Amino acid sequence: MSEACVEGAAFTPLVKGTAAALVAGAAAYAWRAAQGGRLGALSSSALLFLALLAAIVLFCFWWILISRTRVTATHIHQSWWSDKHVALAEVTQTKLILIPGLTWLIAPRLVVRTRSAGSVVFHAAERPVIAAFARISLGLPPLE
Repeated sequence: MSEACVEGAAFTPLVKGTAAALVAGAAAYAWRAAQGGRLGALSSSALLFLALLAAIVLFCFWWILISRTRVTATHIHQSWWSDKHVALAEVTQTKLILIPGLTWLIAPRLVVRTRSAGSVVFHAAERPVIAAFARISLGLPPLE
């Protein structure tokens, strides 16, 4: 039997779309630079640096697209390249950062301070997870 939970995307469609536009713009610029021969003037170490930078950007973009946040009665978890998870029993302080009416634009986030791990930030883009965040920030059980 699985534990009851709420789960949803960590980032809003607008954040994902903006990230996609930025990545596409950078790729288009790189393509034009390559076609114009401007990349040939760079040293091999500069090209390696640009390639590593592109790999990091694509890696983070991928995780923005697929990251999910899950809240159970006992834990908060967000998938990322290095998953974030906190037991609610370890939480000593919470802060919900949410701008009413702008949750479609700015992903609400819950900042939790724990006894051992310091502060951890969890993002949410879907109403059930945001509602669980609100309940946690009020000191209530996350699930009704």
